Formats: sequence, structure tokens, C-alpha cells
Amino acid sequence: MDFVIFGFTDNFVLILGMYFSYTSVEFYLDKYLKSYERNASNQLMLACVSAGLGNTFSDALGFLVTGNFTWTALTIVGCLLGMIIIPIMEKIKN
Repeated sequence: MDFVIFGFTDNFVLILGMYFSYTSVEFYLDKYLKSYERNASNQLMLACVSAGLGNTFSDALGFLVTGNFTWTALTIVGCLLGMIIIPIMEKIKN
């Protein structure tokens, strides 16, 4: 039953996030990256980072509602480690 609860919560939160706040996440990331480094942001990178953060949040919340705090922490770490590919790909591309 834990996996059903996880799956429902994960997709429910992710879909709600896409409908209600996806563009605002990209807006704030774009604003932050432009202030950090001139013209550092591009739409593909913003989409990748936004998707990664949204997935991390929804996965973590999915495990959190099942009461499995160890899996929640490990999922957050794993999701964030998976996002390391974004700066690597940006470095290769440039």
C-alpha cells in the first residue's frame, strides 16, 4: 500500500506543480542566474533544473506521507545527485 500512496502523492503533487507554479519557478531561476552570471541561463537549462527540483519535491513528499523518513532522505539525495548532469552537460555544450 505504501507504493500506491507514494505513486499517487508523487504524481498528484507534480501535476499540480506543473499547472500552478512551473512558470514561476523558471522565472525565479532565470532571474537568479542572470544576476549571478551575465546571460548564464537558457531555456533548456531552466527547464531541466525546474523539472529536477519539481521531481525531487514530489518524490520526497510521496515518501514522506508513507512515513518512511529514511527513504525520503535518500530519495532527496539521489534526486539532487542526479541533477549533477545539468552543469556537466552545460560545460560540454559550451
